[in-house]
Amino acid sequence: MKKLILFALFCSSLQLFSQDKTMDEAINMMAEDTCECIKNDPESFKPEISMDKKKMSLGLCLLKSYNVRKNESTALAKNGLNNFEQIGEQVGLKLVEICMENFMGLFSSNDLEEFVNDDDDDSYGTMPPPPPPPALKNENDLQMEGDLISLNNDAISYIQIKDAYNKTHLFLICEQFEGFELLKKSNYQKSFKVYYKESYYFDLSERKYVKKKVVKHIEFL
Repeated sequence: MKKLILFALFCSSLQLFSQDKTMDEAINMMAEDTCECIKNDPESFKPEISMDKKKMSLGLCLLKSYNVRKNESTALAKNGLNNFEQIGEQVGLKLVEICMENFMGLFSSNDLEEFVNDDDDDSYGTMPPPPPPPALKNENDLQMEGDLISLNNDAISYIQIKDAYNKTHLFLICEQFEGFELLKKSNYQKSFKVYYKESYYFDLSERKYVKKKVVKHIEFL
């Protein structure tokens, strides 16, 4: 009987461990939940509804999802409600990626202008927030191998990598990451492994949001 009990406890612990989600996975799930919440509650997001009420309804969608997903992710639970605003910002960025039509459709041009003005008022006279720490390598990220062929320092920096099929790929650099110091002209034509994510950015030439690759980590092969 004792062996059966120990075996059952072991299986239960193993199941809980295997189900534990990373922070990124939890944010993705919260974004999916929130997208469904928006779709299933059109009455709360009609154009004539005030911005404050839309924010409240969106906040309730986020809170409902958080209360479910914190039980599936130790990382999310540790952040807790003290960092809920930061969690909401991360979910909002994911919503633009996976639920752009429904999410952006909530807001009129006047609503978006109000958002901008609110941000300006909040930040006036304050010091900018400290930069986030460098992103760490995550084997679950998208990956590509190839040769570094160019560095470009424009308003948004980017690199170009040529893969084994002689196809050139452009990677945006939007944040600090481990390995950024390797990106220099003396390393042109050297082989790298790039870890990256895909995010939507507005493309003026195409007049729509386009999926772009963003570097998260880079290392020599």
